[in-house]
Amino acid sequence: MAAHSFFYLRLARALAGEWADVHSFIFHTGITAVSQALHDPDPWRAQERLHLIAQGFGGGTRIGECLARFNREHAPRLVHARTAIIVMSDGYDTGEPELLSRALAQLRRRARRIVWLNPLANQPGYAPVSAGMQAALPHLDLLAPGADLAGIRAVLPNLIDALK
Repeated sequence: MAAHSFFYLRLARALAGEWADVHSFIFHTGITAVSQALHDPDPWRAQERLHLIAQGFGGGTRIGECLARFNREHAPRLVHARTAIIVMSDGYDTGEPELLSRALAQLRRRARRIVWLNPLANQPGYAPVSAGMQAALPHLDLLAPGADLAGIRAVLPNLIDALK
């Protein structure tokens, strides 16, 4: 995911620039709110701020634990029946798949839509066979490629439909 993280942060920054009600979080072995850093007018300074607050990045990903924590600490005030959630991840989770499934099911009950952008999904022969992706699939409205702007552009009509 490290190769795609800068692109995803720029995408989150662009979305936050378009809509006031966008909240962004980085997850890895923990979850951290990064919305304030993304609103910094200087993109390089924003990147520096993100590096400082994202301790542990690159140390593995515990998606289920992070989403469960998000559900406890943030979802009650941020997620409601009109909320669209976008998860940007390759789906490789070092935690228990059952925890990921439960966390997404809980999020699914609150949110209007859940979209997962996977940077690997546009690679030839890709199939969502990792335990994390298998746990996530039943709870998603859309699984789409998202490694770069061209990949997002290619699925943009499906992405917009899923987020409506």
